Amino acid sequence: MPCHGDARHRRSVVLVYVVAALLCGGLLWVESLRVDRASMAAARERGAALFRLIEVSRDWNARHGGVYVPITAETQPNPYLSHPHRDVLTTDGQALTLIDHACMTRQISELAQQVEGLSLHITSLRPVRPGNAPDPWEAEALRAFEQGAPEMLVLTRDERGPVHRYMAPLRTTESCLQCHAEKNFKVGEVRGGISMTMPAEPLLVLRDAQRLRVVGLFLAAFALASGLFHYLLVLTRRHLRAIARINAEQERLIVQRTSELAASNAGLAREVEQRRRDQRQLATSEARYRAIFDSTAEGLMLIDEEARIEEVNPAFTTITGYEAEEVRGHGLEVLGAGRHDQAFFDTIRRTLAERGRWQGEVWNRRKSGDAYVQWMSITRASLPDEVGAYVATLTDITLRKEVEERMLYRADHDALTGMPNRGLFQDRLAAALAASHRTRQPFAVLFVDLDRFKAVNDRLGHPAGDALLIEAGARIAACARESDTVARFGGDEFAVILTEVGGFAEAEEVAQRICVALAAPFMLPQGEAQVASSVGIALSPTHGSDAATLEEHADQALYVAKRGGGNRWCVYSPTVAASAADRGKGRRRH
Repeated sequence: MPCHGDARHRRSVVLVYVVAALLCGGLLWVESLRVDRASMAAARERGAALFRLIEVSRDWNARHGGVYVPITAETQPNPYLSHPHRDVLTTDGQALTLIDHACMTRQISELAQQVEGLSLHITSLRPVRPGNAPDPWEAEALRAFEQGAPEMLVLTRDERGPVHRYMAPLRTTESCLQCHAEKNFKVGEVRGGISMTMPAEPLLVLRDAQRLRVVGLFLAAFALASGLFHYLLVLTRRHLRAIARINAEQERLIVQRTSELAASNAGLAREVEQRRRDQRQLATSEARYRAIFDSTAEGLMLIDEEARIEEVNPAFTTITGYEAEEVRGHGLEVLGAGRHDQAFFDTIRRTLAERGRWQGEVWNRRKSGDAYVQWMSITRASLPDEVGAYVATLTDITLRKEVEERMLYRADHDALTGMPNRGLFQDRLAAALAASHRTRQPFAVLFVDLDRFKAVNDRLGHPAGDALLIEAGARIAACARESDTVARFGGDEFAVILTEVGGFAEAEEVAQRICVALAAPFMLPQGEAQVASSVGIALSPTHGSDAATLEEHADQALYVAKRGGGNRWCVYSPTVAASAADRGKGRRRH
């Protein structure tokens, strides 16, 4: 079928580009690693050459037992060198001091740092001279040398920028024992190492330039190769289509000639046999597609260009309860649960006409009357120049939506009582303020605390306390209307929003009912419990026109009620505020 041929062509094109990209990307990655290894190899060779030069110089110095040089401000006698003839005086009166291989290496390091920016450091895990103590990286390298490592190289940064640090071990030679025989050194033993810090910028510049060249070459190769293969695929597709057209024309001529030779028995027999074969192939193909259509677990609908249902599969009947005969010829609206208006379905038809596809959530109703939410995906099943035909896939996502709703419910409700929590209370308080500003209708905020609740916990245990809190929440809710909000803030703290109250009297009446309800005994599985309650009342807009003010005033009124002995309510007033201020202010709820 043409649509399948187009799909195969697109998959082939995508596959060509993906394979070319993966091949070029992999080769680019390998080449980048090679460039990085070459850069590190150059740094290693540079460090090794310097080390060998220094090692030869040190060996020359050690073989000659050191070198005598004039004593100057820069070259003073080495206090760490134990030698009977360290300092001598020539016949002409010139004072000389013996420079051993270690001191000579330090002076070479200072000169190299001034000229080339290199720095050398002789170090050991057991240094004779404190200035030769290793830094952490050098100490790690020295321990590695003792385990047999031949050298160490790392790319890092210091105050000068990127640097290569190279280090190789110094082993005791026969010439070393001339000056250090008393230290019990053994020939071949690792006694330390020379650390070289070399500016890495020149090598990194060369490495980055080579990386850019490699990236450019591989991008060009990718573009050329993928473009060439794409062009070959396009040519091949054109040839195949031309062959298909020739075959179709030939089939038409055969059918035409066969009809002209209908009088011929032999020709008629061949035509009949051909038609039987075609019918068997068509029947086999139809049976195959019908089996796929009937056996899929998702609901499928075949719809026309007006979004009218033409055919459905058995999974559709299982999901919706409707048989094919009950929905055939109807629009998508037949499944609607009443949550979408006609404009919603008109948008689906318009999107299909413009784009050839649509997907989204749809609330439908089963034949039993149960509403459920499903994910509907509609795609074109015909060529652009053919009469519109579409396939709609239905997936029941009711369970997923229920899980999402339960998660949202847990986020807004108290885990113990199932009542709204502080977050949902704040949202509804904001909504009540907005409604009050719009309708000029007052509402009340009540803060409720249980008195003597801690004694119940101490006497009967926390499970009893939890059971009491659940029952207390139910009693408070029973004192309010369904349109009101009863929330639990945590512990023994509750809050109530009374919407559209007539005044103070109505709010006090609800507070009285709450106090009476909570004063009644609680018959718990762990035993009988007795508590009371204190209620603070603030009325909007009389006591505040914003959430923070109302909560603060209700909290101050609650504080005064509790200080009055509990089992009572108190309406906020300037006197209440002054009393709360005189006694340390009301409790601030967080």
